[in-house]
Amino acid sequence: MEWDKERLKLLEELRSKGINPYPHKYPITHTIRQIRDLAATRSDRPHEPFLKDVSTAGRVANIRRHGKASFVDIFDEGERLQLYLRVNELGDRYKDFLYYVGRGDIIGVRGDLFYTMKGELSLLVKDYQLLAKALIEPPDWTKLSPEFRYAHRYVDFLYNDQARRAMEVRFNTIKEIRQYLYSKGFVEVETPVLQPVYGGALAKPFMTHVNALDEDWYLRISLELYLKRFIVGGFDKVFEIGKVFRNEDIDVTHNPEFTMMELYWAYADYNDIMDLTEDMIRTVAAKVLGTTKLRIPMPDGSAAEVDVGQRFRRETMFDLLSEALGKNIEEVSDDEMKRMLDQMGLVPRGGVYSRGLMIEKLFDKLVTPKLIQPTFVLDYPIETTPLCKPHRSKPGLVERFELYVAGVELANAYTELNDPVLQDQLFKEEQEMRKRGDLEAHPYDVDFVRALSYGMPPTGGLGVGIDRLVMMFTGVNSIKEVLPFPMVSAKLVQGG
Repeated sequence: MEWDKERLKLLEELRSKGINPYPHKYPITHTIRQIRDLAATRSDRPHEPFLKDVSTAGRVANIRRHGKASFVDIFDEGERLQLYLRVNELGDRYKDFLYYVGRGDIIGVRGDLFYTMKGELSLLVKDYQLLAKALIEPPDWTKLSPEFRYAHRYVDFLYNDQARRAMEVRFNTIKEIRQYLYSKGFVEVETPVLQPVYGGALAKPFMTHVNALDEDWYLRISLELYLKRFIVGGFDKVFEIGKVFRNEDIDVTHNPEFTMMELYWAYADYNDIMDLTEDMIRTVAAKVLGTTKLRIPMPDGSAAEVDVGQRFRRETMFDLLSEALGKNIEEVSDDEMKRMLDQMGLVPRGGVYSRGLMIEKLFDKLVTPKLIQPTFVLDYPIETTPLCKPHRSKPGLVERFELYVAGVELANAYTELNDPVLQDQLFKEEQEMRKRGDLEAHPYDVDFVRALSYGMPPTGGLGVGIDRLVMMFTGVNSIKEVLPFPMVSAKLVQGG
């Protein structure tokens, strides 16, 4: 590791003087945020202390020297405080401060709060202590590349207010989703991250080896199948917010490790889930942002004005695709659909040109980018998922919806399949897809079929991508901006 030589020299000088540059603890009476909240309720005269013997701590942002007095800005938790240091109060320690303390160092300070003539809240420092000597010079964050920011997020959070704000929105969004679901009677549960059979989605897994069992296991690609086991076990309203892992693309809307919220509600169907989803997003947006009106960046550089406070549009996949084609999709032959796909250079999942998979591919290409306002897309071909209940009145379709906002899928929901015989059949069809080369085909899960065989009540299920929801709330166009630590090459992380 290469450290700043001058800072390393100062570190050794401090130690030679018996000063520990990394003490174990520092007593704080008020955080900087608490100081600012307290000061906001007061209007005192300049230079007259209104709170004495205050102790706080923060990281040095900059130092402005003025002979026998200096101003220093420190920050903590995104809040800043100005310090006023003078020879009068510190004596020889004033010179030591200017010599040993630099930008990026963490210090503890004690003194009296007052306002300057310009109305700046300040702390007249009567004592200070170095709490952590930074051995790397703080960068100019405005010149940092996105690659550096994503690889070294701790620097990004320190010096980039927008990055810190995105994290605050993220964590508050998760908190408010939890509170909303608790208020609706859902119980938060846990499911295993390591699984002998991955499932619940169509994706490539990450594999690992369990030495104690001498077996290959998988990181979960979904929360679904174990949450449904809770439903079988008599827990009627369950949810989980957790990491899932898919060995797939890294781009502006995908990261191999991401966060999902999934819930399952016994004796409900996808209509109930649709109402719940709309109300949840509206409620959470209002709580976290103070508004339901969002401004979402689009791929072409424009911005979409979206109001999740308005009722979400509800349309079937067939109606939307027919509108895009200018003719009823049910009247389009399989051969004509294949020609359309060939002309667009598109191939259905697994290279299988079944009617349902061709419809899905055409829909993704022609319709989804145009779904700007919140839209529930209903009733998918049965080939698109092996875990969904067949439609009660439309043969060949399943009771599924996906929610799209600004052209991006935000949520996926089913009236869940609870017929073990049909589930067995659909799993076997997925195995045929795998034999044809579809590496994302759903594996056969014997134990899950066994669980259904004990009887699972009618159930509605929902999955929401937390990262994409936070992207929508923060108005950013890259998933990396809302992930605390996005996946980047180890060479970037370790290389500095």
